Amino acid sequence: MAPADDKRLAGRKVVAVACFDSFGKMAMTLLAACRREGAETTLHLLEISNRALSRRQKLEIRRIDPRTRIEKSSWSDFRKITAPMAGEVDALVLGLDGQRSRDALLMLSTEWKSSDQRPILISAYPGILFRFALEGMLDRSGADLLCLNSPQDLATYQQGCAALGMDSSNAVVTGLPILWNVQARQKQPETPSIVFFEQPSIPVHPLQRRYLCKQLKELAEAWPNHSVIFKPRTSSIESTLHRRHGEMAGVIDKMTEKVPNLQLSFKPATRLLRQCGCAITVSSTAALEAMAMGVSTRIVGDLGVTETLGNHFFASSGAVATFAAIREEPFQLTHAPEWLQQNGYQRHGADHFIDALQQRLLSDIRPLPTNNIGPHAWGSSSWQGYAIRQGGRRMLSSGGARSSQRKRHQTRSLLRRIRDGLVGFGWFSKLLRER
Repeated sequence: MAPADDKRLAGRKVVAVACFDSFGKMAMTLLAACRREGAETTLHLLEISNRALSRRQKLEIRRIDPRTRIEKSSWSDFRKITAPMAGEVDALVLGLDGQRSRDALLMLSTEWKSSDQRPILISAYPGILFRFALEGMLDRSGADLLCLNSPQDLATYQQGCAALGMDSSNAVVTGLPILWNVQARQKQPETPSIVFFEQPSIPVHPLQRRYLCKQLKELAEAWPNHSVIFKPRTSSIESTLHRRHGEMAGVIDKMTEKVPNLQLSFKPATRLLRQCGCAITVSSTAALEAMAMGVSTRIVGDLGVTETLGNHFFASSGAVATFAAIREEPFQLTHAPEWLQQNGYQRHGADHFIDALQQRLLSDIRPLPTNNIGPHAWGSSSWQGYAIRQGGRRMLSSGGARSSQRKRHQTRSLLRRIRDGLVGFGWFSKLLRER
C-alpha cells in the first residue's frame, strides 16, 4: 500500500448526506473511492418522515465500505448537520433526489453565505437515467462536480446548458458508481439460476405485473432443473424513493408452493448474480451489473418498448426479448459490449471521479446562488422571484405543477396517514424496520 502522503486526497475530509437506500449506496461508493485515496470520510443517512431505512438496507450500505463512519439523522436536521461544514469539510456529496438537491442548494447558500470557504458540492446518480433525464440533471446543476453516467448524458446536459447560456463544465463522465467495482465473472456456475429483478414502480398497471408473474411461473416450469428466482426491490416494510407495488412478491410466493424451482430471495443483487445464468428485468440498473459481470441479460419486451417502462434505454443493447424467446434460450449472451461501455460502464470511472474532484479542490469555485434564487437552470431570476412570492420555494421545483396538485390533496393525504396508522399498524412496521 502506498504511503498516505502519496494518496491524492491525503488530509482531506469528505462527507456525504443521503436519503433512501439507493442514494446511500451511491454516496458510500463515492466515499469509499475518496477514503482509498487518503480522505477521512463520513456518511450521514438522513431518513424521511415515516420512510425509515430497514436494518437490511443499512447493512447493505455499510457493506460497501465498513471503514467509513455512518451517522443517522433525519432530513429535517440537514441545516444543523451541514452548517458547520464550511471551512471544516473539503467536499460534500449530495446523495439526494432532484427536489431535495434543489432544497439543499438553497439551504446551503443561506448557511454558508458568510463563510470564505465552503466544501466542493458533488452530485451523482444511483441508477440509469431513462425518464426526465435533462430535468434531473438541471435540478443538480448547482453542484460543483456533477458525475454523469455516460457520454450521452453529458451531451444532453451540455445541450440543455447551451440553450440557457450556462456553463456545463461542472459535469464529467464517471460512469455509474455502482459499476466501478464490478468484475467480470471468471467461473461459470455449474447449474446457473435465472433471476428476475423487480423495480418499485415498473410496470405501473397491475395487469402487467400479473402477466410478468404468470410468465415467470411458465419459465420455471420450462427449466425445472434451474432455480428461477424473483428478487423483490424491497420487502413490504421497506421504503424506496419511488412508490412501490408489492403484490408481485406475494403472487410469486403463492406460486412457489406448486412450482418447486420458483423462489423468492432478498439477497443483494451482486450475490445473486454470482450464481446467475440469466438476469431478467424490465429496466432495472441490475441489468447493467449483470452485463458488466458477463451474465446473460434479458430486457422484457412483451409489454412494448416505451419511456413509461424505461426499457427504451436498452433498445440498442441487443438484450430486449420476449418471454417466449427467453424460455427457448435464456443462457446465451446477446448484449453488445460496446453498448455497455457507452451507457454506464466506465472501466476507470473511480479514477475519473478522483481526478475531477482533485482538480476542483485545487481551483477556485464559483459562489453559490444568493437571495434564495437558484441557478439559471431552474428558470430566469424573474420567474424564480415570482414563483417564490406566489407559491413558495416549492414552486421552484421542476415539478411545480405537481407541487400545487399535492396541496389540493392534503386532506386526502391526511386521511390516508390516519388510515395507515390505525389500520395498517404503521408503528408496528416502523419497529420491524429497525430489527
